Amino acid sequence: MSATREEVLKTLVGCFELFSKDLDKDVAKSLRARARDMYPDLVTKGFSYVLVLCASRGDLSVVESGLQGSGCQELLRLVKKKGLKSEDASYALYGALLLMSMSKMGFLHGTKFSDVIRNALDDPVLDSAAYGLMDWIKRLAEAYIEVER
Repeated sequence: MSATREEVLKTLVGCFELFSKDLDKDVAKSLRARARDMYPDLVTKGFSYVLVLCASRGDLSVVESGLQGSGCQELLRLVKKKGLKSEDASYALYGALLLMSMSKMGFLHGTKFSDVIRNALDDPVLDSAAYGLMDWIKRLAEAYIEVER
């Protein structure tokens, strides 16, 4: 059974509360930057491209863990276990958050990254749903992750 949009958004709020406390400061700043700059890629190239970008610049296994229903605590554990540095970790976390959210809402089916990519190619419904989630992720990142001024 799919989670409601409200349930997914509550999960994302919890993730960013956790990230603001437990994520390395450099990783957190990079995640905030990721959340702010991924829109053009979604609009011009689509959801599948954004996921592939996150996996290629981050870590495929961490991104894919978003499909297994991994919670945010588990995502943090994976990033630390793999020793991912700020940029790599931010791409991996961002991709995993997108997959976790879209999967929970019932937009994605399957547990393999490759299946999701194949099924999501040029799908305007997924692109639109992802856009709405990406906006929430951006705003949550801006609210919870402070930048040094």
